[in-house]
Amino acid sequence: MNVIEPMTNDIPKGILVMGVPACPPEATFHHRWHTGRRVEIAAFKLGRYPVTNLEYRAYLADTGAKPPAFINAPGFSADHQPVGAVSWLDSVAFCSWLVQRTSKGYRLPTDAEWEHAARGGNEGTCFAWGDELSPDKAWYGGQATTKEAGQYPANGFGLFDMTGNVWEWCADRFEDVSGGLHAIDNPIGKPPSDNRVLRGGSFLTKNPMNLWLAYRHEDPPELRHECIGFRVALSLGYP
Repeated sequence: MNVIEPMTNDIPKGILVMGVPACPPEATFHHRWHTGRRVEIAAFKLGRYPVTNLEYRAYLADTGAKPPAFINAPGFSADHQPVGAVSWLDSVAFCSWLVQRTSKGYRLPTDAEWEHAARGGNEGTCFAWGDELSPDKAWYGGQATTKEAGQYPANGFGLFDMTGNVWEWCADRFEDVSGGLHAIDNPIGKPPSDNRVLRGGSFLTKNPMNLWLAYRHEDPPELRHECIGFRVALSLGYP
């Protein structure tokens, strides 16, 4: 058995005001982010990087799970590139495997935990580094492939690639939060849904709004796409 545990960083407890700053007037998808919802975040650990091909290959070798479509594709196969084309169900299975093999509380981060960690202690800005998006800070903009993890500056909590590279699954079902309300699990214009939250944008993302730390995307839990990956969270005090 060859378990390669993702490196994790300590994320301090705090009070997160989700979805702040408010989005500019031209942004119309207000159901996509919370606007001023206050959430108490307990201390936890989060992956320093998105889960990489190297880490995911150890899981595949140990379990015989079906490999993601792009893990051996040209431009996507380097050991330290984020694994892509993994569904929410795949990412949950990976976390469950880590729990079994390590007896540690690995899981996906919640929606609020992800936003708290992504801000890196810098509240009230669109990105961890400020309000201006820059190609020197993140990998985005309709690129051909992912980058190896950690090629851009870390945020204040020492986390890399929270903006761009691959979208990241969160544990939560997607909720319509129009007007800042905590609504039922019902994405706008759709029947009640099992869609899950995605965060952070990716190498394919061209719309800057989709890269804001407040922005919440949704997709079905079985969806696999080359621009979608994940990172692990780790509960403290796990027995």
